[in-house]
Amino acid sequence: MLKRPHVQLVILLVALVLLVLASVGIAAWEAMTAASQQGLDDATQTVNYLRVVQIILLLCALMLLARVAWVARRSLWKPLQALGAAAKRIGENQLDEPIQVEGPEEMRTLSQTFDEMRIRLQSAQAELIQLNDTVEERIAQRTRELETLNEVSREISSRLDVQQVLNSVTEKARTLLGGEVASLCLVDESQHWLKLQTLSGPKRAVVGNTMRADNGFADAVLTGENTMLCGVDSCRGGCRMLSDEFRVSHLAAPLRIGNRVIGALCVGSPAQNQFVAESANMLTKLANVAAIALENARLFAQAERAATMEERRRVAAEMHDGLGQTLSYLGLMTDQVVEFLSDGQEGAALDRLSKTRETIGKATSDVRRAINALMDDSPAKKDLWTRLHDSADEIASQHDLKLVWLSDADSTPEPSPQTAEQIYNITREAFVNAARHANAKQINVHAGRSDENYFVTIADDGKGFDTSQPAPDGHFGLQIMQARADHIGGRIEFQSELGRGARVTLIWSPEEKESMR
Repeated sequence: MLKRPHVQLVILLVALVLLVLASVGIAAWEAMTAASQQGLDDATQTVNYLRVVQIILLLCALMLLARVAWVARRSLWKPLQALGAAAKRIGENQLDEPIQVEGPEEMRTLSQTFDEMRIRLQSAQAELIQLNDTVEERIAQRTRELETLNEVSREISSRLDVQQVLNSVTEKARTLLGGEVASLCLVDESQHWLKLQTLSGPKRAVVGNTMRADNGFADAVLTGENTMLCGVDSCRGGCRMLSDEFRVSHLAAPLRIGNRVIGALCVGSPAQNQFVAESANMLTKLANVAAIALENARLFAQAERAATMEERRRVAAEMHDGLGQTLSYLGLMTDQVVEFLSDGQEGAALDRLSKTRETIGKATSDVRRAINALMDDSPAKKDLWTRLHDSADEIASQHDLKLVWLSDADSTPEPSPQTAEQIYNITREAFVNAARHANAKQINVHAGRSDENYFVTIADDGKGFDTSQPAPDGHFGLQIMQARADHIGGRIEFQSELGRGARVTLIWSPEEKESMR
C-alpha cells in the first residue's frame, strides 16, 4: 500500500478526471438516446441535467486540484525552499544553525543528510582553526629555535681552537635544550673507545671518562643518523658515563661528518620527560654544526702545525744553504790566514782577512734580512718580478750601477712563499756578485717564461771568469746559489769569459697550482 501523500493525491486526481470523463460520456450517450426516443423536450431536460452534473463535477475537480496544490506546496515547495536556504547558509559558512525541515520522509532524510554535512563541516572548520593557531605557534617557536641555533652555529664556527670549540658546543647544547649537564666524547684513533673531552654542568654528573665504542648504547648512537631520546630504563641503559641521577631523561646525538662519525654529544636532566621530539631534532642539528666546526678547528690546527714545520724546514734550509756554508767558508779562510801568518805572508793574510770581513758583512746582512722576514706577519703583497726588480734596483743604487730591467708582465709566476724566497735569494746573490766582484758598470736583467719554465737572467759587463776553473776566491756564493736551486728543483746556468762579463740564468718549473692556470 502506497503511503506517500503526494503519490496518493496524484492517483486521486487521475481517478477523478477519468470519472468526470466517464460521466460526461455517459450523459452524452443518454442524451442522444433520449433525444431519439422521447422527443425534443425530454432531450432538453436531460441536457440541462447533465450540465448541472458537469458543473458539480468541475467544482469537485477544482476543489481537488486546490487540495493537491496545497499538499504539493506543503510537502514539496516549502521543504525545498528551506533546504535551498540551508544550502545557501552553508555556502556562506554559517554553520551554527541546525537544519530541520518538516515534510515527507524523503525531505526529512535529505534534511538530516544536510545537517550531518553541516556538522562535519563545522567540526572540520574548528579543527582547521585550531590547527592554524597551532601551526602559527609552532612556526613561531621553530623560528625562535632556528634563530638561536643559527646564533650558536655562528659562535661555534667562529672559534678555531679545538678546546674552545669543545667547551662552546657543550655549553650551548646544555643552555639551548634546558638540560642540567652536557658532555662531548670523541672516538679515539683506534676507533675502539669513546673518550670524554669536555663537560658542562656539575662534575658529579659524570661517573666515567671512557666507554667502549662497541658498547650497545654507544654503538647505537655512533651508527645512527639522528638523536636518541633515552631514559634510565630505555636505550639499553643509556649513557653509562652519566650518573643515574642525570640519566632520568637524556639525549645522545652522533657527531657526523659525511659518512664518518667522530664522537657523540649528550645532554642529560634529572627531570622526567624533560626532552621531547623537537629537542631531539634540535640536538641533531646542533651536533651536525658542532662536528663541522670541530673538524674545521682540527684542520686549522693541523694547518698551523704544518705551516710551523714548513717554516722550520725553510729556516733550516736557509741556515744550511746560506749561513752554514758561509761559516764553513769563513773557517777555511781563517785556516788560510793562520797558515799565511805562520809562513810570514802577512800581505796574503791581510787579503784573506779583508775577504773574510766582507763575507761576515754579507752573512750579517743575510741573517738580518732573514730575521726581518720571520718577524713580518703580513704576507708579501708584491709579485715576484716586482720584488726582484726592487732588489736589483737597491743594489745598483748602492754600487752606482746602471740597471736595465726587462720582464714579461703577462707571465708573472705565483710560486709558494718558500719557493719565492729561494728565487729571491739566488737572484740577489747574483746581483751582489756582479756589483762587488765583477767590477761591472751595467747589469741587464730579463725575467719571463720560456716554453714550460720560468727564468731570470742576470748579465753584467764586468771582468768575467773562466767557468772551466774552480770558483775564484770570493765566489763561494755560487755553491750556495746552486744549492738553493736544487732545493726548488731548478738549475743554474753560468756563462762567462775573462774580460767579457758573465751571464747567470736561473730556470725552474712552475708549481702545480701555477700549471693549472
